[in-house]
Amino acid sequence: MAIDTRDRILDVAERMFGERGFPATSLRDITTEAGVNVASVNYHFGSKEALLAEVLERRLKPINERRLELLDAVEARAGDGPPELEAVVRAFLSPPFHSQRVWGEKGPGFLRLVGRIHSETNEEFRATFVKQFDAVFQRFTAALQRALPNLDDADVSWRMLFMVGSMAFTMSWGPTLVSRESGAARDPEDVLESLVLYAAAGMAAPVPAGVPAMAATGR
Repeated sequence: MAIDTRDRILDVAERMFGERGFPATSLRDITTEAGVNVASVNYHFGSKEALLAEVLERRLKPINERRLELLDAVEARAGDGPPELEAVVRAFLSPPFHSQRVWGEKGPGFLRLVGRIHSETNEEFRATFVKQFDAVFQRFTAALQRALPNLDDADVSWRMLFMVGSMAFTMSWGPTLVSRESGAARDPEDVLESLVLYAAAGMAAPVPAGVPAMAATGR
């Protein structure tokens, strides 16, 4: 029964945080919708911030664990040599796409919630959110550096940011594109594979020449 109550609170909180935003959703709103009392939230989570953290971890932890499992396999195949670039990229990108299918109709709501995190929570919470990815980013950064020895640490970090942005935008806006553009429908695996190839090509792109300071500032 306690597990049912906890999951019900998480389901309602995820939906309401995504629909209304974190600041505009009170614990009273959540408990009323979930049919529980505020004491239940305090017992299971302790605070609204802790509840939000648990909502995120419930979805993200299995994704990150799967990413590391896939990367382990890629590195095992590579042995002492550099891992295959596309395989590393695929190990990073495929788990969230496959999880999105499992989430079903709850997927868009969760993605909407993630999109709100950076604009509606304070810097301390955003740091807590990013910390969930520490092990993943460290492992994948190291693997990408071995696959692309011509890139320095900063290049790899920036290109990983570009890859994450492309992934998030594709997952969030893909269904909208399909609904608005005739002929845009694609098999989900085809979309994923296209994104893998796109991201791998971007990761392997030549390092740009330095931009003069005056050009960078528009002066």
